[in-house]
Amino acid sequence: MAKIRQKTVVEQVMEQIKGLIASGKYKPGDKLPTEHELAEKFGIGRSSIREAIKIFNYLGVLKSKAAKGTFLSDRANISAEALSWSILLGKDEQQELIETRGAIELWSIITLTGLFQNNPVKCTPILDELQVQVDLMKQGIADGELEKLVEADYAFHNIIVKSTENSLFYSIYKTLKSFMYEEIIQSQNDYTDPGMIVSEHQSIINTIRSGDINQSVKTFSSHIENIENRLKIRA
Repeated sequence: MAKIRQKTVVEQVMEQIKGLIASGKYKPGDKLPTEHELAEKFGIGRSSIREAIKIFNYLGVLKSKAAKGTFLSDRANISAEALSWSILLGKDEQQELIETRGAIELWSIITLTGLFQNNPVKCTPILDELQVQVDLMKQGIADGELEKLVEADYAFHNIIVKSTENSLFYSIYKTLKSFMYEEIIQSQNDYTDPGMIVSEHQSIINTIRSGDINQSVKTFSSHIENIENRLKIRA
């Protein structure tokens, strides 16, 4: 039978602070109660409050300002460390990474295709950006510059995710960048004809431009499945 682990006082304080934030009482930019006020509220010493706040400061959740107090940060300031270590220490992290990026990108593709369907004028500059990256892929292949090809590949997908204006998706996707680079390099090395890399990404642009969401889903899903197969993740 596994031993029951007692939570430290600091861990309990962190849960209490998370509860305060989750209640919706505090919004990004709001000042939190002082250490003294939190200590009285939770019925514990100020040293435990101080340690919990230090951890939240490191994670980017809170920001303490000298002589001003502690404030709730917005999402953009959240540290990528926790997610990065979760990926590094996880089992089968490569497969989980592809599944995570696939889920984010699939929703982004659906959103972008719907945007083009409803407002092609607004969507056209985004598609132009995507085309620039495809052209850079072609140039990278022609010049034999793998780094340029990888950078354009990541930038292509990054533009799609950014276009949704979903800050949480975009924040997670940026955090995955260093891991995705290795994945992109591995999958690209498996192509006997590098021109197929360009072709697959051009097909994604074309299906978005068609405004056909079902076709966009099919085209993108095929792209992700191809990556999985090339990385030999599936049995």
